[in-house]
Amino acid sequence: MASLKALSPVPVRFAGVGGELMCKEGLQSLFPMEDIAIMGLWELLPHIYNIKRKIENTVDAAMLFQPHAVVTVDSKGFSFRLLKQLKCRSNQKVQSPLHIHYVSPSFWAWKSGESRLSKLHDFVDHMLCILPFEEEICRFNGLPATYVGHPLLNDAICLNMEAELSSEKSQHQRSCEAFRLEHGLSPG
Repeated sequence: MASLKALSPVPVRFAGVGGELMCKEGLQSLFPMEDIAIMGLWELLPHIYNIKRKIENTVDAAMLFQPHAVVTVDSKGFSFRLLKQLKCRSNQKVQSPLHIHYVSPSFWAWKSGESRLSKLHDFVDHMLCILPFEEEICRFNGLPATYVGHPLLNDAICLNMEAELSSEKSQHQRSCEAFRLEHGLSPG
């Protein structure tokens, strides 16, 4: 959100559902995100009616806000239902907002995952992927996608680079033999 605000030539407004960090960037969350952060089928069952109502309220709020783009983040159970309902309601309007989803679902771990992936293009206009191979697979299945990187991997890379720069011996300057000796590895 901070990057969007910095890059945009016009003021950017945010509305929807989000956590504390998003609220610090200017989002006025419709309800606490924790209300929908439920994992597991048995844990979900007592909350189904409440979550369904929250999806409907979020769709109503989005229609009033009239966004240029709807960006959903992870939480595919909530996000995909929201996008499907928005798509149905927007079909009645001339101008439909762009639907972007951040964090591709783990289709590669599903049985017949790629076939399920192709159905997402009905309500997702663009997928933002955190793993490099996901972009190509999404595109191959008719879903426009962009690899944007993984926040934890990016942090790890940055930490590793800082450690390399601050150490007297960078990993790139060490020989294979020195590495093997340090870690007790045989030449084979």
